[in-house]
Amino acid sequence: MTVTWNFRCACWGIVSSLLVAVLFGHCLSCQAHLALRITEGAVTILLFLSSLIAFHISTLRCSESHTLSSLLLSYWWHQGEWLATPFILAKANRMWKHPREAQEDLIRELTRRHAKTEYGRKNRLGEIRSLGDLRRKHPLTTYDHFKDYIQRLADGEEGVFLGERSLRFGVTSGTTGTGKKVPYSGFFWEGESFAFKLYRLGIYQGISRPSSVQKRCFLYTHPKFSVTKTGLAAASFLFVTENDTSIVIIPEQSSPPPAFTITHEPSAMYVHMLFAIADPNLAMLQAAFNSQLYRALTCLETNWRAMLEDLSTGKINTKIPLDPDVRRSLQGYLRPDQARVCQLRREFEKGFEGIVKRIWPHLQALDGIDISGFKEKLQEKYANGTVCVSAFNYGTTECGSPTVNMWVTEKEPRYVIIPNIVVYEFIPEEECLEKDPTTLLIDEVEVGGRYELVSTTRTGLYRYRSGDVVQVTGFHERCPVIRMLYRIGEYLNLVYEKMNAQVVDAAIKATVGSWPRVQLVDWTCAESPIYDDSPELYYIVFIEIDEEQTDFTENQLSKFDEYLQHHQYYYKNLRASRTISAPHVHLVAQGAFTDLEDFTISRTTASSNQYKTPRKLKTRELVEWMMERVVN
Repeated sequence: MTVTWNFRCACWGIVSSLLVAVLFGHCLSCQAHLALRITEGAVTILLFLSSLIAFHISTLRCSESHTLSSLLLSYWWHQGEWLATPFILAKANRMWKHPREAQEDLIRELTRRHAKTEYGRKNRLGEIRSLGDLRRKHPLTTYDHFKDYIQRLADGEEGVFLGERSLRFGVTSGTTGTGKKVPYSGFFWEGESFAFKLYRLGIYQGISRPSSVQKRCFLYTHPKFSVTKTGLAAASFLFVTENDTSIVIIPEQSSPPPAFTITHEPSAMYVHMLFAIADPNLAMLQAAFNSQLYRALTCLETNWRAMLEDLSTGKINTKIPLDPDVRRSLQGYLRPDQARVCQLRREFEKGFEGIVKRIWPHLQALDGIDISGFKEKLQEKYANGTVCVSAFNYGTTECGSPTVNMWVTEKEPRYVIIPNIVVYEFIPEEECLEKDPTTLLIDEVEVGGRYELVSTTRTGLYRYRSGDVVQVTGFHERCPVIRMLYRIGEYLNLVYEKMNAQVVDAAIKATVGSWPRVQLVDWTCAESPIYDDSPELYYIVFIEIDEEQTDFTENQLSKFDEYLQHHQYYYKNLRASRTISAPHVHLVAQGAFTDLEDFTISRTTASSNQYKTPRKLKTRELVEWMMERVVN
């Protein structure tokens, strides 16, 4: 019979209660020295508190893979989080009711911190004491404006850019080459800490709060990183360091600390899922993006027999490429469990429809940002009957996490701005391509308005044009609620049509939706001039579907062109005048977009934790690479 943590904690509660009774009685009756009686009293109080905690844990649903230290750390963290909830929400609500005031406070704090740096003196930050001053006295910027300052900071110069010490550097995905470096300081992480607390509370707005001692699985692959001349790490925003293994982020995870050092994504997926299926009490399955959740469950479907063998023997399959030290360390955590193996085998042999709920009956939700309809794919197959939420914040490497989704169960993710994280300005969509456009402040935007975001950040960027276009969908209290639309850099713009990725996405989904018995896997596009030297102008479209079917007619493929003409006025006119030719729609082999991710990550600073399929290919090399995988 397996001895559970509930049983152990109940026993500890009983023993410590008996000791409390004995010591308390002794304290009252003995005539010992006062110091000894005080010591006995202190021990009695500690034992009494430990018995209360032990009895409480004994009533909770608990993951059996906990060690004593991880059990207590997880319990301490989650109980503290629960007790702090009213205070965190009260602070957030004050800002949401008065967002302009919170933004004014933030800009004063930012300029105070940076005014005495070389950058601050040159740009007269000491004279900026309000949002109005910011708009009047500082120009709109792009990364090139800060690039040299940040490089000097990375090389070890002090007093150049930030008024405080950098702890590490974030690096953007750089899907066409080298990513941009952004300095992360203590002030930045203070903001991230508050945003993370709100993110956790946002999850619990839509699902039941899991037990304090249930584990969660976060699908993480350790990214490539470099080291600056001063010895600081330069890595993607989502980067688990060695020090993080001692905090609660790891104790609450079903995967042990060595799993967070694996740099090969397929191996990391295998290991995370192996430890996840070992825990029938798993509370959540999480990833940055739903596409990662889908790949992980596909990995489970493909490799379940090998995983059950691993779970039977306590040894990880030798075919999984792992560092020998990491393998040995992981196997120290993997406990053979024949009863769980038999239970899982019965469920896997029934098929993988709705497998999530069948192997994790106490799972509260799958959590990931939805891209390309992977949420729908998850719910159609693996996660049928399981709640899928998008609690992860809209954020960027440059800004961090300045928003939170407080409506996680809604189909369309939307995010309320956290006003003390980033100072936001908004450029109306019709002025996005202008060099010096008008900007609006947080209390000047309108519902339905579409804007490019301009950010003044805790990372030292002032009036930074992000290229992200969002729509204001409403207000929470008095604070704007936004949803992401597209990136300006992903416009298709052969002449002047400015076709954004949102319209292209809808056209592709409508096109594939009209084809019988197939589903869309992923897509990307390009403009003909980067690939075709002829004067003809056209869009190049690459589509992957879930079937090896290539016999689509020209009429079926032309649905894409018809949709674009129906929904985009300028494109329709350019097609009518034959300025733009019909798009070239190509089907690519199954797995092409997974290979594209691997190809991109191997050649750039992107990591699997931050990778998103580029909706516009910007180099001839990438277009030629995709053309090699065309099957129609």
